[in-house]
Amino acid sequence: MAPPCRATWALGLAVAFALAANGADASPSGPGGFAAGPEPSLPAALLAALEAPDPMALASATLPRLAELDSTQRRAVAERLSRRGLPDRVAAWAFLQVGTPYRLGPLGEGAPPDTDPVIAFGATDCTALNLVSTALAHARDAGGERAAMAIANYRGGEISYATRFHFTTDRLDSCPYFADITRRVGRASCRSHIVELNRRADGGRWIDIDWTRTREVAYVPRAFGSRFARQFDAGRVPAAMGIAFVKASTLSNGLDVVHESLLWKGRTLLHASSASGRVVTLPWSRFLTEHGAQYDGFVLFEYR
Repeated sequence: MAPPCRATWALGLAVAFALAANGADASPSGPGGFAAGPEPSLPAALLAALEAPDPMALASATLPRLAELDSTQRRAVAERLSRRGLPDRVAAWAFLQVGTPYRLGPLGEGAPPDTDPVIAFGATDCTALNLVSTALAHARDAGGERAAMAIANYRGGEISYATRFHFTTDRLDSCPYFADITRRVGRASCRSHIVELNRRADGGRWIDIDWTRTREVAYVPRAFGSRFARQFDAGRVPAAMGIAFVKASTLSNGLDVVHESLLWKGRTLLHASSASGRVVTLPWSRFLTEHGAQYDGFVLFEYR
């Protein structure tokens, strides 16, 4: 989410309602780069899963998780995934994080006020899951993992707390790796609300930075979610589709969304769950039945 899951990195648990439902530092030899070197050894089972037609094969708990791969192994994985389209690459990196422990706000700038690393793999939250997966999918072209995260998570690629995308919908507008497709998918079913991002109803700010923005947030109502599988089958939504979760009560309080995730082929939800304490997958239909009632709708986005 963004604030929750991102802005709530600064807010702490002040918006704990947002989710009902440590990693290595960045450096040329760690998460930050793809230094040239000999082809590392990858487990045979992981190699087989990387060749499987569906990247969901990488979700298996029998395979090494992303946090267990060193920088040269991640580079080798990226090389093998380079033959796939961008959405498949994002999904592959996300499925490699199934089982990763949940921790609110695991990423930062490596300097005050948020000293967490720019990119890390040992823990995640809902927004970090999307950011890390997308950054790794772009790392070969961006010049390394840290360079890709700078684009994914910061305005103009400038790493600082003030330039971080603290709100999901602002990121969708401003980052070349994402795009809001809500109106394209929902059409006449869409609802909308004008939100003054980072401006609380009491006049305060969610994030202690000199920034606000008025944005019209379009979302599809919760009931529309039951159509996603059919829409994927009809080619109307991408195989990997980002979903951000909306509560009408928070739209009037300076928050755009309260959670975000990835939906695979309209049927499988992949998200960092605070309730489960880790990254999990589950049928989207089950999520709608068990947890979806707490949300009023969804903002939809694609990976680019």
